[in-house]
Amino acid sequence: MTIVHISDNAKLDLQQIYDFIAEYSVQYADNQLNRIIKTIEILKVSGFELSGMVDEYNSNYRRLIQGNYKILYQKNEDGSIRIHRIFDTRQSTQKLENL
Repeated sequence: MTIVHISDNAKLDLQQIYDFIAEYSVQYADNQLNRIIKTIEILKVSGFELSGMVDEYNSNYRRLIQGNYKILYQKNEDGSIRIHRIFDTRQSTQKLENL
């Protein structure tokens, strides 16, 4: 099983996604966060770390898509995965310029 680390930025992204959706529906916010987490957990399965496509804006990262959310990650030299950002694709891509 592959170890997956979630960066502080990605944790903040998750919190902001949750808070925004929870303003309208806590249940939907819970469901959306669970869907994102389940998508990230796919990367724990050995061999799936390269399942995401190379990101079109920054080729140093791979991406998984879950609904409107892009999960940007890299495989580390030790074989672990680091989730760098979780990005709502309806937002401006300028948020991703400083990864």
